[in-house]
Amino acid sequence: MDVQVAEEIIACLGQARTKYFYFKDRYALMLLGQYCRNREPISAVRHSRLGRLLGKPLVREALRYCGDGRVQAEVMRNFWPQQFHCYTLSLGIWGNERKSRWYQTSRVGHNLVLQLNFSNVHDRHYRRLKIDGDCPGFGFSCHPTSRVRNTLAWSRIDLDLASDTALIEEIQSDWLREAHGVCEMAKRYLAAVKAGRKGPRWYECFPPELAIEYFETAVAPHMAVWTEAMLAATIEFLLEEIGVRRIYFHSWETGKKVKHCSPPRSIYTALPEKFCFSCVSRGPQFLYDDKSSRRKMKKIESQHWYLLDFNERSSTDEKEQAAQFRCA
Repeated sequence: MDVQVAEEIIACLGQARTKYFYFKDRYALMLLGQYCRNREPISAVRHSRLGRLLGKPLVREALRYCGDGRVQAEVMRNFWPQQFHCYTLSLGIWGNERKSRWYQTSRVGHNLVLQLNFSNVHDRHYRRLKIDGDCPGFGFSCHPTSRVRNTLAWSRIDLDLASDTALIEEIQSDWLREAHGVCEMAKRYLAAVKAGRKGPRWYECFPPELAIEYFETAVAPHMAVWTEAMLAATIEFLLEEIGVRRIYFHSWETGKKVKHCSPPRSIYTALPEKFCFSCVSRGPQFLYDDKSSRRKMKKIESQHWYLLDFNERSSTDEKEQAAQFRCA
């Protein structure tokens, strides 16, 4: 996307801290709430592509408050369990106007970056490590992370507002991977010391016991939810803030060829399938129209993409409303 468009979006939305709350499987409530804005009958949802979400215990519990055999969007939005995670969201820009594989963008240009940042609850534990300029942290400054917050994860987004289309280029977390690696190294080091044998060298500037405590207390609780929290936040951002309702996601096979990288397979297979994306054989049209990516796209004979199209739901609603009007 054009860097000016990305800058205008950031300028319009501002840089104020935005809280984002998440709990396990909240994405299911979010998707059902977006799909069922007109109080869709549960029987109809069961036969839709979102039907398998109805079997989740969290959704079944929320449906008890609907009471009329229809999925009520307001109930889905307002249903909260007792425990949840609090994050903050921020925006950034990533990319370059020149051809460069290092940026891993599908077409030459820039991506809008949505950053999912830790809250102060995490940061209080993190500050106990007393990490300074001489001690490496768990993030990489060369990646599109926040410069003022500790970033848990981020997503990169390519937008084409004219066609109401977005492509989620990437979902990634450095922090969790690095913190987990340091924790495992600390455990091996302490086990070796206890056994009186030579183990891995402990080179960090904080005690290994503190590294283990930090990970298990402040980081481990996010490991099971970070991918779905990041994708759910991205979809909600695109729907509610940008107004884009046609959302593509790379598959693992095609994404490797388009972006010239080999990311974790589960993020580009299991995750979009969990979110009920449809598997399609053609990606966003703006990649085929763009000079920088057209030739690359033509070389990929068998393409696989994921698509979540909320415009399909809107078209169905309009037809139903028209039919009701004619009957009246």
